[in-house]
Amino acid sequence: MLTYKCASCGGQMEFGGAGGFACPFCGSRAFMSDKDFEGNERFRAKLLSYYKSEAIRKESDYTKDRFWEMRGTDTYTLASGQALNIEYMDKQINTGYTFYIARQTLGYVFETAKEAAVFKQGLSRLAFPPADTKLARSFPELKSELTLEDQRTVLVYKRNPNFYPASLFAPYESVHLAWIISRMENICCALGYAGITHGGISPDTVFINPVTHEGALFGDWRNVNDLTDKTDLISLRKTAIELARDTREPKELYRFLNSRPASDAFEDFKAWDKVIVEGFGGHNFVKM
Repeated sequence: MLTYKCASCGGQMEFGGAGGFACPFCGSRAFMSDKDFEGNERFRAKLLSYYKSEAIRKESDYTKDRFWEMRGTDTYTLASGQALNIEYMDKQINTGYTFYIARQTLGYVFETAKEAAVFKQGLSRLAFPPADTKLARSFPELKSELTLEDQRTVLVYKRNPNFYPASLFAPYESVHLAWIISRMENICCALGYAGITHGGISPDTVFINPVTHEGALFGDWRNVNDLTDKTDLISLRKTAIELARDTREPKELYRFLNSRPASDAFEDFKAWDKVIVEGFGGHNFVKM
């Protein structure tokens, strides 16, 4: 049997978060090194499997999604005659569709099947580097497609726990705005890799997770075009300025947000990374 003693008080360590151990007696934390696993490859495999299953469980744990609250309900009739009840926190009526933020999903109710098809076509143009397996999490993931009795189409997308429009928590201090800009830069790089422009980056279409500092881009995907200009990088700056409490400090942030975008998203991200280092002292996770 493998035991792991606390170096501070000698107590038996227990599994903790973030791939480590925690002492239930004094609160100390510890992480196992490769040397600790020598001769215990089977245990190592089981431990990694455990952490993987825990990560998957937490990604679908809505019990800790403390920001969501039901503010209304809309009911539609499906083509089958069944009722479709949407309990939502927010509802936005846009040209051609109505958008809902529900507990575990994001719903788009399109006025016509054609509009829904154009939306899906825009999303289908996304492409990701083979080595970046997590980048797809920053974009809508389709769960189901439904047809209403009046032939309108409903597209239902996954909403991970704690993901909300960035506008919900605005205004942001610069130290928090920084990681949101980083996520938008990530998103623009993905769009650049795919050779497309979203054309609708804004405080309401950029979703963030204030707990994990992740980001995702929703909004209207019917306006996707070939990448021929710097529309999204310009929108990134405008969005950041709208979300900020004060963009004057640090001065590197102010200069970046009021500068022209670089030649492409990848070069723009390099310029932003320089701001992180010189203006914020490096990459540091600061809780909101």
